[in-house]
Amino acid sequence: MPFFPFHMGSQRFNFVGAYFSWLMDSYDLGAVVVTSALLGKLFFPGLGLLGAAIPIVFTVASRPLGGLLFGLLADSRGRRYTLIFTVLGYSASIGLTALLPTYAQVGILAAIFLSLLRLIQGLFIGGDVSSSFTIAMESLSSRRGLLSGLMQSGTLAGFVLVDLLFVYLAGQPWFITYGWRIIFLVGVLPAALAVVIRAKATEPKVFLERERKPIIKGLRPLAQALLVMIGFWLMIYAGPQYLPIYFGTVLHYSPTFYGQLLLYMNLIGIFAMLVSGTLADVIGRKAMGIAGLIIGGIVGFLLYRDVIYSPLLYVLIFGFGINLASAISPAYLAERFKTFSRATGIGSSYNGAFAVAGFTPLIISSLSSLYQVSEAATIVLVTGVVIALIGLGLGPETLRKSELQV
Repeated sequence: MPFFPFHMGSQRFNFVGAYFSWLMDSYDLGAVVVTSALLGKLFFPGLGLLGAAIPIVFTVASRPLGGLLFGLLADSRGRRYTLIFTVLGYSASIGLTALLPTYAQVGILAAIFLSLLRLIQGLFIGGDVSSSFTIAMESLSSRRGLLSGLMQSGTLAGFVLVDLLFVYLAGQPWFITYGWRIIFLVGVLPAALAVVIRAKATEPKVFLERERKPIIKGLRPLAQALLVMIGFWLMIYAGPQYLPIYFGTVLHYSPTFYGQLLLYMNLIGIFAMLVSGTLADVIGRKAMGIAGLIIGGIVGFLLYRDVIYSPLLYVLIFGFGINLASAISPAYLAERFKTFSRATGIGSSYNGAFAVAGFTPLIISSLSSLYQVSEAATIVLVTGVVIALIGLGLGPETLRKSELQV
C-alpha cells in the first residue's frame, strides 16, 4: 500500500494543494495571534488585555459565515473552484493589513480599518476550511487518520513559519516601528504557490459521482459535530492561541522569549498530530479524540499552574498533549457528512464553533475580574474538554461507520 493512498494519481495535487493552502491560511491567522499583544498597543492603546484580544476575536468572528457561504459554493460549484477563490481572498486581506496606519497616525480609524480587515480575512479563512479539508479527505482511499493529522498539522506548520519570523524580527530595534508589518507582507508571497498547485487539482471522483440531493438533507449530523468543534476550539483558544496574550501581557515575557516558547510548542504539536492521526487509524477517530481530550485537559491545568517555574518544560508537555484531540478533525468531519453536503457540513461545524469559541479571549478577560488570569483560562479550557467529550459521546465511531467511502 503506498504511503499516500490517493484514489487517482492526479489527485495527489488535491492533497498537496489543500495542505499548502491551509498552511498559509494558518500563517495568516498565526500572524495575528503572535503579534496580538503588539497590535493591541498599536491599534487599541489603553485597553490592555482586551486590546490584545480584539484582533483575534474579529478574525474568528466571521469564520462561521465564511464556512457556510463557501461550503455551499463548494458543494454546488465544486471544491477546486472554491479553493482558488479563498486563497486569493485571505492573501489580499493579510497584505492590506501590513499597510495600515496605526492609532498614533490616524486615531480611531486605525482600529476600525484593522477590525474590518480582520472580519474579511475571517470570511476567507472559514471558506478555506470548507474547500481544503473536503477536497483533501475526498482524495484519499485509506490512511485517512494519519493524513488528517498531517492536514490539521498544517495549522501548526503555518504557526511555526510565523514564529520563526517573529522571533527574528522581534529582536530588531525597528520591530515596533515597522518590523511587524513584514510578518503580514510575507503572508502574501507563498500563497502564489498554493494557487499554482490548486490550478492542477481536479474534482474528487466521489464528488463527481455524488447523489444530487438538496444540501440541507445531508446536514443532520451538524449539531453533534458542532458540539465537538466548540469544545475543541474552546480548548485551543484558551490554550495555545491565548498564550501569546498570557505570556506577553500577563507574565510580561519579552517577545523574543515567548516567541521561542511558541515555536517549540508548535513544533512538538506537529509531531503530536501525526501520532494522533496514526493511532486514529487503529483505535478509531472517536476513541483517539476522547483520549486526546483527557490528556489535553490535564496538560492545560499543569501549564497554567506551573509554567512560571519551568516555562520550556511545561510548554513542551502542553504542546504535545493539547494537540492530540483536534488532529482527528478533518477525517472525523469528512466521515460524518454525505458527499452532496460535505463541504457545507465541514465548514459550518468547524467554523461555526467560533460563534462561541471565537470569544474565548473576551470570556477569559471577563472572568479575570473574578479569578486570576491563569485560573480563568484553565476554567475555559476544561469547559471545552467537557463539551467536546459530550459531543463525541453522542456521535458514532466514524472509522467503522463512515459517510465517506472512496
